[in-house]
Amino acid sequence: MRIVFMRIPMLIISAAASSLFLSCAQQEVTDCLGNHAQHEGLRYADEVAAQSPFETVEVSWSGALQLMEERNLAYRKAMNSYLAANQETPMVSQIRSQLKTSVKVSLNDVLKPQSLAKSFQDPITALPKQLGSISALKDISHEMEQTVWSKEGDSVEAKLLMRKEQVKLYTLLCKGEVIDREIKRIDAEASEPSDQIDPKLKVAQEKWVASVMKDRDDWIGEVRDFFNAEYYDVIFRKDASAKPSYRSVSAPDLTEWQRWCFLSRSQSLVKALKENHKKSKPAVPGTRVMKEKVAEMLNQRAEYAVTLSTDKVRGEVRTLISNWREMKSTQAELSLLDPGKVSSDDPKRDLVKAQKVYKLRHQEINHTSVVWMMDEDCWRD
Repeated sequence: MRIVFMRIPMLIISAAASSLFLSCAQQEVTDCLGNHAQHEGLRYADEVAAQSPFETVEVSWSGALQLMEERNLAYRKAMNSYLAANQETPMVSQIRSQLKTSVKVSLNDVLKPQSLAKSFQDPITALPKQLGSISALKDISHEMEQTVWSKEGDSVEAKLLMRKEQVKLYTLLCKGEVIDREIKRIDAEASEPSDQIDPKLKVAQEKWVASVMKDRDDWIGEVRDFFNAEYYDVIFRKDASAKPSYRSVSAPDLTEWQRWCFLSRSQSLVKALKENHKKSKPAVPGTRVMKEKVAEMLNQRAEYAVTLSTDKVRGEVRTLISNWREMKSTQAELSLLDPGKVSSDDPKRDLVKAQKVYKLRHQEINHTSVVWMMDEDCWRD
């Protein structure tokens, strides 16, 4: 009975301690959850404010570029890929370390005449080791250069994707400007007396207003998707960051290869050169190893004879020329219409003219955006 009597307090103490520890653990978890909930709650509130559900957001064109870097999913993904491709990776560091070790081994053993002589004295056991060392050096060097080619390919592809998003943004900005300009014209026209307007013309004007407002709704939807935000409305203020309109340029030198289509051509070149390098893996040297021949082999550089597909180059040039021609044709037609001149003596003619100008300005943007994509001068700092 005494033994049982002595165990009861120990069980009570153990239960009390367990209860205390459990209570402390529960409190710690509750506090931790509360702190994180508060942190995430503040982030949620900040995001709601950033998306401005009840007020119009006003931002400059240069501010829109910064906003794209923060909120556009495709651009952020491409930017991360670009940064990763240009960073030192563990794999590259490891290959570089292996290469240094192999070079040291090769220079200390393989290239010494006495080491080669010893190999030839016992070719069955020593020579395969020497050849293995040389082969390993060449394999590691080739693998390292192949990794660099892959990283360069990733870098160029990421830059191309980022530029596509930049062009998409400038296209949105320019189209928004055209739409808002037409809405202002419509508002100004609506403020004038309209008692004597022909009923048919009034119906045509109402249809046109509805069409433009639909374009505005579609445009704000594209803006929301681009910035991944459900903005109530957005007003962009044009500034010096706008891309060139080329209106004062008649015939640029399209043969300037460093300016036109350079990025997309670089992507094709890197891909072709990477494949060429992959196929050019050096062979294991033969048994007639001489010091000078080994040194020459270790220092040689592969000569790349790569030519891009004629059809691809031809198609790229045609795309540039055709869009430039259509852009200039549209601009010439706009200048004949004299969009800045307003006439009030013939409302019907004014409406037809406004519709034509509106359509041509959108066409101009579509063609100009293709040229932007191909013009390196637009993207140089």
